[in-house]
Amino acid sequence: MDACMACYTQTYHRGMPSPNLQRLSTRLKLRHFALLTELERQGSVSRAAQHLGLAQPTVTRALAEIEGIFMTPLFVRSRRGLEPTPAGEVVLARAHHSLADAAALERDLAAVEAGFRGTLRIGVIPFLSTTTHDAIWRHLLDLRPALRFEVQESTSDRLLQALRDRQLDCAICRFTAVKSGDGLVLRHLYQQEPRIVMSGPAAKRLARRGLDWEAYASMRWILPPLETPIRDMIRTIFASAGQPEPPSVLESFAEKTLKSLLRQLPDAITILPDDIAAELADAAGARVLPQRLQWNLPPIGLVRLEGLSNGALIDQIAEAVRRARAAPR
Repeated sequence: MDACMACYTQTYHRGMPSPNLQRLSTRLKLRHFALLTELERQGSVSRAAQHLGLAQPTVTRALAEIEGIFMTPLFVRSRRGLEPTPAGEVVLARAHHSLADAAALERDLAAVEAGFRGTLRIGVIPFLSTTTHDAIWRHLLDLRPALRFEVQESTSDRLLQALRDRQLDCAICRFTAVKSGDGLVLRHLYQQEPRIVMSGPAAKRLARRGLDWEAYASMRWILPPLETPIRDMIRTIFASAGQPEPPSVLESFAEKTLKSLLRQLPDAITILPDDIAAELADAAGARVLPQRLQWNLPPIGLVRLEGLSNGALIDQIAEAVRRARAAPR
């Protein structure tokens, strides 16, 4: 009997929160996280107090209270002002996530009050075809009860960082910098093939000459921004051909701008994903060269946060996009 009671007692205590967790759960408040992030932002107790409209001693006491909860210093004073300790950096990372989650909860509740199921925050890269966009929105707009949406367009690296910072729920982007342990779920969608797009007059002169990178280097290049997968690929292509990366007349992802330059510059040239290249060439009177490039772009996929209540709903977006792209055109 005593042995059974001892076993029960050990099992019970294993299921109980640790003393540290009990202290955090009973004493730690969201306002503590807000104060810590403001101290990090301002780098000074006095500036944080001024920005929050509080007396400096009040902020000093509040910081001492928070450090008492964690039982360790979270900031140290240096010539540059307040700087987080290693423990402070860990706590601040969680503070940013908690505040972002609280802001998302506030928007969800406002959406529910307005008659929606909640809010879905989506990120998309600029180079998504009309087929992909239509598949996403056809699926999402058919959901009942309806969702409210917030959409952010940016490069893959920025969208992935926004996911890690809890500023987005999901993103359609390239699998470029996703690491295991990021707290992200990946769903592969499709591959894009890079193709050369030229203005009409230039294509008439060069389309049958094969890949002539020396001739291409003297043309008016429209390049994607630095530190993007397509820009890295273009740099590698020219390096493999023994040519420096050409100077650009424009660096942009903006479709309307690309269309206008391809229409107006007689020697404009760029490299785009195949589905985007076809759409832009049709709209700008430009031409996609038949020559294929021996380079691959990172795949397009759907990335979402782990543990979302609407994770299954988000995963259905991937299925809708795959079906749409597999359908005869």
